[in-house]
Amino acid sequence: MIGRKTKGITRLKKLSAYQVLEILFPVAFHYGMMLLAAMLTGNFLDAASQTTLAALLALPFLWMLYKKEPKPEKKYSRRSLWLLPFVGMAGNTLFSLILNVVHLTEHFSNASQEALFQSNLLVQIIGIGLFVPFVEELVFRGLVYGKMRRLFSFRAAAAVSAALFALYHGNIVQLVYAFPMGLLLAWSYERWGSLSAPVLLHIGANLLGILETVIRGFSIR
Repeated sequence: MIGRKTKGITRLKKLSAYQVLEILFPVAFHYGMMLLAAMLTGNFLDAASQTTLAALLALPFLWMLYKKEPKPEKKYSRRSLWLLPFVGMAGNTLFSLILNVVHLTEHFSNASQEALFQSNLLVQIIGIGLFVPFVEELVFRGLVYGKMRRLFSFRAAAAVSAALFALYHGNIVQLVYAFPMGLLLAWSYERWGSLSAPVLLHIGANLLGILETVIRGFSIR
């Protein structure tokens, strides 16, 4: 086991500058579209609308890159894909419970994530619930994980893509939540061999988050 880990670390160190740039480029491009959307709209759009606009701007180019990528081997039947939104909901519930148990939200701000759930409900459902998960999975599983997987083992590729996914969310609370969720998303892509798998899982997690926010809002009233 130690030998395998050492070998994996050695291979990571041997990545060329071009390979590192190739892996990070989709993340940087998507982030650039986030900045562009914010500059174009200013205070005119809320956080959820800006995030959705950024995903729309990024989608054509990211999809073109993804279409050129070799796809993973299909292992599980697509008939079982319908289960994955519920797996995402279960993951959301479990990781949220862990955050509550360790009282992380009491010590660190989660304002950026909370801002996404303060816009119009329809924008939340269509944008944050459906469209944004598709584009994020295109970036972090379809492109980042896909490129890593051609070079490394599943564990290494899943860990790196999950770490980037967690860091991208920008705060400690989301980092702790998004890293294990990123591992789960990478596992689903590896096992089903289809981008539909992590997309459906991610959609399930986000839609449950929206539902929880709506219920919490009603309870406060």
